[in-house]
Amino acid sequence: MPFQYPRVIRFGDTDAAGVVYFAQILSICHEAYEASLKEAGIALKTFFSRGAIAVPITHTSADFRRPLMCGDAVTVDLTPTQTAVDSFEIQYEVLNAAGKRAAIATTHHVCIDTVTRQRHPLTPELIDWLQQ
Repeated sequence: MPFQYPRVIRFGDTDAAGVVYFAQILSICHEAYEASLKEAGIALKTFFSRGAIAVPITHTSADFRRPLMCGDAVTVDLTPTQTAVDSFEIQYEVLNAAGKRAAIATTHHVCIDTVTRQRHPLTPELIDWLQQ
């Protein structure tokens, strides 16, 4: 079952036309990613600090199905999947209050050594998170 992240669309998420600005969907999805890590017991301050290992996003995509406006309640369903020993992807579905798909997005992540900038196997805590 995917991780579910409830959120309300804010005025700052919208563009001059009053709908969610396209780049904000990825920001909202990243909020859901952070919330899922935290719920899995991963310390965000440590995870996102520049330690020996980093997990940059290497690719994103988003498709928009229905407009979202300020005040709309949404749920982000997040489903991570390991794609290799050193990488994973996350599928996101942004659902409106009626449960209809408003947007879908994908992010691809690669685990790297911050000194060598070379790929590194996923950490045990990430593997645990992926298996939840």
